[in-house]
Amino acid sequence: MEILLKLPPLVALRAFHALASTGSVRAAGEALGVSHTVVSRHVHNLERALGVPLVGPSGRGLALTAEGARFAARVAPHLAGLAEAAADLRRQRRPLTIRCVPGFSNVRVLPCLPELQRLLPGREVMLEPRLSRGRPEGVEVDVEVVYLEHLAVLPPLRSEEMAQPRVFPVMSPALLARQSIRDVDDLLRLPMLHDESMDLWRHWLRAMRCRRQPFGSCLGTAHLALEAARLGQGVALANELLVEEDLRQGRLVEPFPSEVRPKSYHVLADTRRWEEEEIVTVRDWLHGMCGRAGRTGAEKAPVLAK
Repeated sequence: MEILLKLPPLVALRAFHALASTGSVRAAGEALGVSHTVVSRHVHNLERALGVPLVGPSGRGLALTAEGARFAARVAPHLAGLAEAAADLRRQRRPLTIRCVPGFSNVRVLPCLPELQRLLPGREVMLEPRLSRGRPEGVEVDVEVVYLEHLAVLPPLRSEEMAQPRVFPVMSPALLARQSIRDVDDLLRLPMLHDESMDLWRHWLRAMRCRRQPFGSCLGTAHLALEAARLGQGVALANELLVEEDLRQGRLVEPFPSEVRPKSYHVLADTRRWEEEEIVTVRDWLHGMCGRAGRTGAEKAPVLAK
């Protein structure tokens, strides 16, 4: 109990820490969601409790005194520890959230989710399919899977590559039977099904040394483009992790071999939690899932456009 009697008011410490971190009373108020007058009052109460001036006038605002700067430096790591302890408790009560690009989440992750539940007994797991990497205020994501050509990772996140799958054209067997498709020039006679962007098709054609521009139907999502390809409405681009079963079951066929790998799947998590047991379990599970995806065909030199 003695230590509790020696502690200054926590609400005053929060206000002072916010002032020291932001550099102004107004900015501290915005960070805490209170008015700047409330911040000033809490800091004044802290000074009275400690008997030491922590801030003083500086221009049109306030600045830390020498004692205030030393006190702020000593208090900051302890407040960070309190915040982390509270976050740990909150994490234990909320679901383990895995944010994942939609195609991978539907085809690879969802069928294997019961396996993860067995690896994490008693832990609720939430799968959140989402293309955007933006995180709404208050939404916590434990592990994220992205599919990008270039990944920029900023602290405190850390990432590792899981797979760089081959990307190739696919179509229905019936459509291929009606067409003679031997190379890229033949392929360009067909509607090229795509999501809201033609970028992947342009990338693939450049890699195949073809300068012609693609044309075709915009289906909004890659999932719809693949479904249209199954229905024989044209040719779509797909990566091997997402169409492995379609190729095995004969719902889709690859008209000719190619070797283009424009993007990679990456797993991301907070650096501070990277080696936590449940994060390691999810990372290993995701890597194993990519490793189980077999090759859908022999790897041969690409057939180049004429």
